[in-house]
Amino acid sequence: MQTNTKLRRGLLAGLAATAVAAVAFGATAPANADPAGAPTYRTLAGVGSDTTQDLNNGLASVVAIGGSLALGSYDATGSATIQTKSGGTVFNRPNGSGSGVTALKSAKDATTLWGGQNLVDTDVQFARSSSAAAWTPSGAYSYIPLALDAVTYATASTTAVPNGIPLGTSTGQDSDSDGVLDLTLRNIYTRGATTTLENASNVGFTVGAQGSGANIIPFIPQAGSGTRSFWISQVGGSIGSIVSPTYTDGSGTHDVQEHDGSVTAAVTNALVPFSIAQHIAQGNSATLASNYGVTVTDRRNGAVLRSVGAVAPLASGVLNPAFPIARPVFTVVKYAELATNTALAAVFQNDTALAYNATRPGSSNLVITDFGFGDLTGGVTIGGVTYNPGDTTSYRAN
Repeated sequence: MQTNTKLRRGLLAGLAATAVAAVAFGATAPANADPAGAPTYRTLAGVGSDTTQDLNNGLASVVAIGGSLALGSYDATGSATIQTKSGGTVFNRPNGSGSGVTALKSAKDATTLWGGQNLVDTDVQFARSSSAAAWTPSGAYSYIPLALDAVTYATASTTAVPNGIPLGTSTGQDSDSDGVLDLTLRNIYTRGATTTLENASNVGFTVGAQGSGANIIPFIPQAGSGTRSFWISQVGGSIGSIVSPTYTDGSGTHDVQEHDGSVTAAVTNALVPFSIAQHIAQGNSATLASNYGVTVTDRRNGAVLRSVGAVAPLASGVLNPAFPIARPVFTVVKYAELATNTALAAVFQNDTALAYNATRPGSSNLVITDFGFGDLTGGVTIGGVTYNPGDTTSYRAN
């Protein structure tokens, strides 16, 4: 088990002086996708995950160092290109965790290309990631736990897809050995052809691709999505050919953007993974705009979160910490840069850092929980691993 004691590392000389600045201003300037308000260009620029973009925009509206807002977080979608520093590189907007990490690496080494170009060191300081990596103790990049999220499946409000589909214990599960596989998320997402699965009451549901007329049509987010990678890891490590990252409606073929319910509105009986934290934030978009000046686009399009087995996604209106498909979400930085960039360390290193303690202006409510996520303070154990906020050493990768 990791402990917070393990995380306590002294910040560099001068950190105290830089961190004396307010974590939250009394009033917030509007903060949209690519940050609005002064300064236009921030000390720390981040790109990547759709899942945590709104949370990072909330942090960007309140986290200040030396009296100046320090974070510039660039959304996963928007204009085709972005420029994060005055006179800096104009480069393709990274869409998703994988793309964000690649862009970070392009800025930090001389070989990785992003959009056909090698970025410069000042272009990107951190990436947002909703998925883990292959850990190696001496990895060049640190995946720093930021907050707790959980993922469930979403459907339209009226659908043949039942509520409470369990995750399942293994791919190919057939509890009563009758030759008909159980209705589980693992069995749904690993089918290669239209198949009938049965629930615990032996009621059959057909599972198939769009156009098959099946009771359940499974979809997966676009390539590069951290939620896509995470969901695949939960449902068996690979997906069947009936599962699509695109859907077709009257206007053409579209990518399944993560945490966007458009596919559930367009395709009868669609099922798609959806971040519980994102769903909460989108539902609270008006309140978040009022409290933070942040525009959270409500992309639910009528999508409803469903229980997994008997466990509901929400408890008293907030993320249910007992939900079975839980994950940490990360901030990715170059590990060595924490020793040279005092602002980066002040915001993300150790559980006392600004990101994990930032509050809503005029209140003691954490930004992290206001945006639908769970607080990792004190450590949260998932799959036998305890994640602490600001742990820069335990989760490293190349």
